[in-house]
This record gives sequence, structure tokens and C-alpha cells, in this order.
Amino acid sequence: MKKVVTKIFSDYNVRDIRQFIEGGLEGLDLTRQLHRSKVLLKPNLVMGKMPQKAVNTHPKVVQAIAELLLDRSCEVYIGDSPGYESTERALKASGIMDVVENLGLQVASFNKPVTKRHKDGISPYQFFTFGEDPARYDAIVNLPKLKTHGMMGLTLGVKNTFGFIHSLEKARWHLRAGQDRMLFASILIDIHQLVRPTVTILDGIVGMDRDGPSSGRAKHVGIISLATNAFALDHYIEKLIGLNAPLPITRKALENDLVGEYEVISNEMPMIEGFEIPKPVDTDWAVPAFMKKMLKKIFVKKPRLRGQACKGCAVCCKVCPAEAIVFFEEKPIFNYKKCIRCYCCQEMCPEGAITI
Repeated sequence: MKKVVTKIFSDYNVRDIRQFIEGGLEGLDLTRQLHRSKVLLKPNLVMGKMPQKAVNTHPKVVQAIAELLLDRSCEVYIGDSPGYESTERALKASGIMDVVENLGLQVASFNKPVTKRHKDGISPYQFFTFGEDPARYDAIVNLPKLKTHGMMGLTLGVKNTFGFIHSLEKARWHLRAGQDRMLFASILIDIHQLVRPTVTILDGIVGMDRDGPSSGRAKHVGIISLATNAFALDHYIEKLIGLNAPLPITRKALENDLVGEYEVISNEMPMIEGFEIPKPVDTDWAVPAFMKKMLKKIFVKKPRLRGQACKGCAVCCKVCPAEAIVFFEEKPIFNYKKCIRCYCCQEMCPEGAITI
């Protein structure tokens, strides 16, 4: 049976965190697998913010797991693809670069585009451009932060692997998903399945609620959780918070039998009180407003009809999340004021009659 190992912490004490993670890895039968391995640490590094802001995985959590791996003769890399700045700059501003330099870790800048294909995913898409190839490593250690997210409700283990998507490609996926939260959840699940982290270690000692994932309230929650199955970990955290219904990623995971049964190993973990989930919004790129405007200009290309190829099936109307397409005289008409540039119409057209 799958396991979720979790413990309460009062603060970021590296020795205590390391001791817990070491025991957790043993409990998950990962100690031998991680010996003498080439390992990539994938923190939540959405932007360069100080640790007190609770925007990124805390440096001391990174330090604890990095020390543990180095003591097991591992070759340790660390990296992510931040929203709008370089990996190195975000590492420095977040305080993680101090850990990198003190321990001699190697930085993976996530700027080596590689296309990965998921033939049997749950989203309508098969091809994804990553900034770093997970296949280059023996193990991926997924290090998410417990935070709220305007579109998905929470950003936990599964959402954290979206950071593998290369640079501005993230904006393309947000635009494709538009206001369809379940579609975006499916995309995130497919990306996570391509990454396939060896273990997910959630930093929830100080999390973020309200207007996450970058401008919310830093809130002491006091937990760290480990699991080989991030879907189970995410499901467990949502239950701890006391949500009445699963959030989009977990809902999709449950529908596709990705959660399954799991055992929680903890010492009577209490419910998380007073954690405020934001009301859903259309999208959140975790970038400043002026960057959002610039990104929309970059991806302002419009879907257009190649009339002779159109067979009048109306699939484009059915899949348009913004309802920006209507049929007139058996042909689609685009309302570009409503169009959110998600390009679902072009992706789903069975005749290839829509171009960008």
C-alpha cells in the first residue's frame, strides 16, 4: 500500500528535518535507491523572494535533503524554471543559493528545451516542451511548498512539476487552458506523469494561504510530508485542510484511479485550522501585471479558418472554453474579443481547418 509520512514541526531546524526525512525515506524503501545516484532537487522556485515570504521551498528544507544525499555519495543538482527570471537569480534571492554554494551543489538552469511525449495521458495533448530532461537523472526529488493557487486552489506535489515546462511555454499552457480548470488539471497531471518524481517532500512548516502562490499570507502550518505518490500526498493535505470537495487536480486524479488507497504514517496529525483558500480565478502566471500584458502581446496570434477544409462538424464550438465561436451558415465565426487564445479549437479540429 502507498504511504504518506508526515510530522509536525515547530520551526525550520535542519537537524530535525534531516532526521525525519532520513527516517521517511527508509520507511518508503528509498534509501538504497538513492545511494550513489545522480539526483535533481526540484524546489518550488516561482520567483526570487526571501524565505519569510513563504513563496518558495525553504532553504533549510533544501539543505536537509541535500546534506542527506551528499552523505550517500550522490551527485546533487538543483533547479527550476521560475516565472520570469533566471534560475540563478531566483536561487540567490530566495536564499537557496547559499545552500548551493556551501554544499557544492550543481545548478540545473532549466534552459535546455526538450520535447517529451505522453501517448496515454488524460489531457487532449501529447507533446510538452521541458526546460530540463528528467531522464538525465537517476532520481527526481520533488520539493513543493504548501501554498494556495488562484486557479487550482492549492499548489502541492503534482502542480510543482509544472516547473519542468520551459520558460514562456508555461504561459502558452495557461492560455490554452483558459478558464477551464479541469483541462489545466489534466495537463498538469500529464506533465507530472512524464516527470515521475522518485519522491515528493512537501514543505508545509510555513505555508501560504489567501492570495497565493506569490502574494498570499505566510502562515505557520507546521508539517512536512513525504510520499512516492504525489497524488496521494495532495489528497491527504486537502483532507487535512478540511476541504468539502477535492480540488481540480485531485478530482481528476481520483477519476483516473491515480490516488488509490494509502496509509498515513504520523503521530495524530491535527486538522489544519484557519487556512484560507482563495476563490478561483481564470489564471495566475505568478508574474507582475506588466509581464502578463507583455506575454499576451507575445501570444496574440489568433485562430483562423481555412474554409475549404472545414466540414462543419462544430467541434471547435464545443471545445471552446470561452464560448468565443458561433456557427453561421455552417461555418465557425470567431469572436476575438472573447477569445482567450487557448487554441483548443485548433488542437481539436479533426480536419485541420483551423490555423494559428
